[in-house]
Amino acid sequence: MRDTQQIRVLFLGAPTDPVEADRWTEFRSRFADAGIEITSEVDDDLDYAIVAEDILDGYCTAAEALSLQKLRVREVSYSSTCADPGQIVTALLHSIPGAAPVVPISTASARIFGRTAAADAV
Repeated sequence: MRDTQQIRVLFLGAPTDPVEADRWTEFRSRFADAGIEITSEVDDDLDYAIVAEDILDGYCTAAEALSLQKLRVREVSYSSTCADPGQIVTALLHSIPGAAPVVPISTASARIFGRTAAADAV
């Protein structure tokens, strides 16, 4: 059975807005408190990603855009700091085999707005 030390979350980018920077710090703290590993590298073992708003809005470097594209191709769920960190921690902890399934936040929000991650990649 998978333990929380094996759950890996990517933090992509660097928030420029002070409010977003505070939320970024809150996310990192919540994840660390839950024993979730934080990384800055896109790899095959990612479970989730928190992406800076600027990157989602297209204001990013080529490397950041490539990293976001890799997340989409690998179907790694992601959100911005607008999501609730408690909900994401709960969803990640429930992603351990044998736990109840959850809907990834990026998938759920995409359905609300009538878009999919594939549509965003175009």
